[in-house]
Amino acid sequence: MDVNVQLPENLLNRFIIAAAAVRECAEARVFSHNDADGIGAASVLVSMLTRLGKGVQATMLKSFDLEAVTAGAGPGVDLVIIADMGSSNLSALEALDRRMVVLDHHRPEKDSDKVVHLNPSVLKVDGARYACASTLSMLLAVTVDENNWDLLPMAFAGMVGDRQHLQGLTGVNAHLFSEAGKRGLVQERKGSLLPPGPVGDVFMRSSHPFIRGVSGDEHGISVLLREANVRPESTWDGLDESGRRRLSSLISLRLLEQGCTLGGLEDELAPDYFFPADNSRAATLTRLVNACGRVDETALGLAMLLGEEEARKRAESLVKEYDDMLLDAAKRTAERGLSKGLGIQYFESPHKEVSSELCGIIMQWLGDQDKATICLTRMDHNFKVSSRGTRRLVDRDGLDLSVAMRDAAASVGGVGGGHNIASGATVPLGKEIDFIQALDEIVAGQMNRISAK
Repeated sequence: MDVNVQLPENLLNRFIIAAAAVRECAEARVFSHNDADGIGAASVLVSMLTRLGKGVQATMLKSFDLEAVTAGAGPGVDLVIIADMGSSNLSALEALDRRMVVLDHHRPEKDSDKVVHLNPSVLKVDGARYACASTLSMLLAVTVDENNWDLLPMAFAGMVGDRQHLQGLTGVNAHLFSEAGKRGLVQERKGSLLPPGPVGDVFMRSSHPFIRGVSGDEHGISVLLREANVRPESTWDGLDESGRRRLSSLISLRLLEQGCTLGGLEDELAPDYFFPADNSRAATLTRLVNACGRVDETALGLAMLLGEEEARKRAESLVKEYDDMLLDAAKRTAERGLSKGLGIQYFESPHKEVSSELCGIIMQWLGDQDKATICLTRMDHNFKVSSRGTRRLVDRDGLDLSVAMRDAAASVGGVGGGHNIASGATVPLGKEIDFIQALDEIVAGQMNRISAK
């Protein structure tokens, strides 16, 4: 990673304009997405505005909601800030005729000269890696006031939640890491195959990594640890080099046998980020805030990142419940198996709260790495769809899930979009089979597939 990252002047100029709007406002309204990135962005923005003495209220949304934005931008509100969404809705936002800032990294419908549009995608860079809403919000915060550098843990919790640290930091993310590092605010730490804690407990509750027949299985855990000559109460950091090597070799072998690639293993070994000021780590913050977002406790996640101790305790309890639900969903999906088409593999999530992360787990640890992975979740009035690809499918084979999900959803009266490597959609109940058929045809066409793998 380049330690002297230079951001494009035309991008920085937009942030200067946005910073002026922030300083000049009296009352701001923040709307943000309810995932880890959106909650991280909201926490940075609320902190920035509060420190300036501005009035501020934040609303977390599952998806862009023009009606909610219109209602929230009522009398007295002289600045609306939208994070992790909005770039696909610029025409509608322009029609509101309000002073507005959009911080987004999803593919935009167009650019705008009426809305202050802070999206690196307009510079023809990869919005899935260059920046996320949290780090764009962080760049805005330090443009407003250099004293806001201490907000970096909030931003990096969102960035890791969006998995933008895989394959190294670039763009805005790299710039923030470099500048914060010079100030002694962040350190890169070596990644690990296992989360912190006694290895027996980790295998019993964690789905990262997910090992078929081991994760959540007392007998399978006992067999693996006995073979590695490792005691269940041992921690990864507490093992000597020989113990770590034996255990990591066995874990890697099991994962490769069930279809994981070397690239998937490397992703799990991606670095973590340590913040000396409060002795915290980005990965830990991400797990906490992600769990809050997925079970509709976004206010709790926001309060936790803003430093409320009681919120932190409740979030730690919540993440245990979430991890149990996620592990159960992964085990049940592994037992059922996946349906396969020419270019995609798909399944229905047993739990609606974990569907997005479950899609990533199945793709990374269990799925066919030559196909995009699709997770359908039955809701009250529609199906929510998550999709994940691999960097190899995008770069080598031409996969673009943003286009595929958008077009397949539109063909059945739904909506979709996102990034080339990860996207979402909503489709009507009863149209899911037609959607899957359309999506498979589009993805297979993108990757020039002529027969099923």
